[in-house]
Amino acid sequence: MQTSLIIESNGSGKEKLEDLLRDGWTVHSVTANHGKSYNDFLVILQK
Repeated sequence: MQTSLIIESNGSGKEKLEDLLRDGWTVHSVTANHGKSYNDFLVILQK
């Protein structure tokens, strides 16, 4: 099972990532997101 989220340069999404990690999800990959800011990252997790 996989899910994904975006961590924005302002820190948005960080809390959701921490919640998923506490729930047993693991990070599968992290990719620079070509969105509004080069500091945004697409995080794919799996369980």
